Amino acid sequence: MTEQKTSEAQKRATQAYREKNREKTRKQSAKSAAKTYINKYCDLVDLAELKQLMAAREKELQGE
Repeated sequence: MTEQKTSEAQKRATQAYREKNREKTRKQSAKSAAKTYINKYCDLVDLAELKQLMAAREKELQGE
């Protein structure tokens, strides 16, 4: 059998944190996915599209 490295108490604490901070963990997950996509899978066409999306979002946020 494989011995688990994470204690049950730590698993419960992690789950409680994630439930209490759903929006923060969702944002961290999305940011991580975006970085992975850019660094591993993106080509020049995709990068150009992302740059346009970022510029539009930046203008939107500055207008607030």
